[in-house]
Amino acid sequence: MIEVKNLSFSYNGQDEALSDINLAVSKGTWVSILGHNGSGKSTLAKLIVGLLVADRGEIFIGGMSLDDENLEKIRKKIGIVFQNPDNQFVGVTVRHDIAFGLENQCMPHDDMVLKVEHYAKLVEMQDYLNKEPHQLSGGQKQRVAIAGALAMEQDILILDEATSMLDPEGTREIIALIRMLNRQYGKTIITITHDLSFASLSDHLMVLKDGKLILSGTPKDVFKEEDLLRSSNLELPFEIKLYNAVSRDETMSDRITEALWAYNLKT
Repeated sequence: MIEVKNLSFSYNGQDEALSDINLAVSKGTWVSILGHNGSGKSTLAKLIVGLLVADRGEIFIGGMSLDDENLEKIRKKIGIVFQNPDNQFVGVTVRHDIAFGLENQCMPHDDMVLKVEHYAKLVEMQDYLNKEPHQLSGGQKQRVAIAGALAMEQDILILDEATSMLDPEGTREIIALIRMLNRQYGKTIITITHDLSFASLSDHLMVLKDGKLILSGTPKDVFKEEDLLRSSNLELPFEIKLYNAVSRDETMSDRITEALWAYNLKT
């Protein structure tokens, strides 16, 4: 679905924000890209959706090379929701905001109305269609931004620090929505985050440090590398530290450690 080969990028022509990145994201998976501030994770997201142009390397989306010739086609396959929901509103109401991309496609009005209502219901915002942005909570604003991306019916959705400005309830709402989109609708999800508890829910993790990919694997495998994560300013939450400690104890059965991991995913 997504393949990145030998990707490098610099904002100033001297210091590389990303250096020789190679990665692949399979269709229908939920991948989290982890890293502290300045690691290059948001830069990578912008490169993948074509908002930035790489200095070196190649990006393929659905088998198509990300270049000027294919950019329009690729943007029909992939969308991004940025960190601050307040910066994402372009409409005076929820209804207008979800419809914005469809209007740019010159979709017939009746078809657009049906799509807006469908995706508003999908993210449980159907009762807020006539609300103005300032009347919504942070989690609700993120839901609207996601609905706008979904209305474009793209196969891949990138969420850049989608929970960083939300309270615990808003975070739980977005996690539940991501799970539904991934598991029930088969969307390929990429979450950009520095929150390891949030990232533990995904299928696969990739860790960036100083613009380089230093770790890649399942959450279980990546979280075993505590020293490397700590060197990247990524601190494991207590429950995962506990799981690692228990899994290293030879007196503990596999059943106990697996039960503890399953419990971690629910917390």
